[in-house]
Amino acid sequence: MNLLESIAPFDGYATAIAQDLFGWLGIDVKVQNLERLPQCGPLLIVCNHRSFLDPFILTSFLNTPINFACHRYMGNVPVLREVLLSCGGFPLSNNDWYKDLLQHSTQILDRGKTIGIFPEGAAPMLATPSPKGLCAFYRGFAHLALQAKVPNLQILPVAICSQAEIQWPAVPLSVLHYLDPLEPLFTKDGWHPAVLYQQATIRIGTPFSIAPYRDGYHGRQAGKVVKDLTATLSQQVADLLAA
Repeated sequence: MNLLESIAPFDGYATAIAQDLFGWLGIDVKVQNLERLPQCGPLLIVCNHRSFLDPFILTSFLNTPINFACHRYMGNVPVLREVLLSCGGFPLSNNDWYKDLLQHSTQILDRGKTIGIFPEGAAPMLATPSPKGLCAFYRGFAHLALQAKVPNLQILPVAICSQAEIQWPAVPLSVLHYLDPLEPLFTKDGWHPAVLYQQATIRIGTPFSIAPYRDGYHGRQAGKVVKDLTATLSQQVADLLAA
């Protein structure tokens, strides 16, 4: 059962509580261009990622249930795994993560729901870029959007822009390596930093249809289409960060 979907119809009551909670924690979040958020799905949100708070902030301040694709290690932490699953998240498997991503995402999108993906992967969580910086996008989300046979699918670029934050070392990378030995970034020495926003702005881009890209997603052109779509979204999120 997706708890986020079960509480969503209550006129934003739970969302208001979540926003108040962020305020009590001293976290000031503003939203720009909320009117661009499509009122119905299916929708794929593509966003930058620098803080463990990002999924909670997006869900709370966009006032919509978002099913996030989560890193593999999160599915190997018993309590965290159950919390994520209950809120509609789906940690990817250790063995065949792309098959999991495609299968679960397609099922959710087929129901007209929203998927949230952070295409930078774990890189910005380990070596946090500047507030306006962006790590390279993995192409998995582009393959997903093009392979999922979901009519009327839209992609929405979103940026979480940090104006003030606190950082501190949170978890040794050796612990994360134990939870996910397949992630090469976790083989390094050091700590996983935690970023706590003090002031942040969510900037929403313009949604666009995936249909024109699907037309060319076949044969020898498929790789180029994926590369172009990935570059387009990366640039749009970068532009939102720089705005």
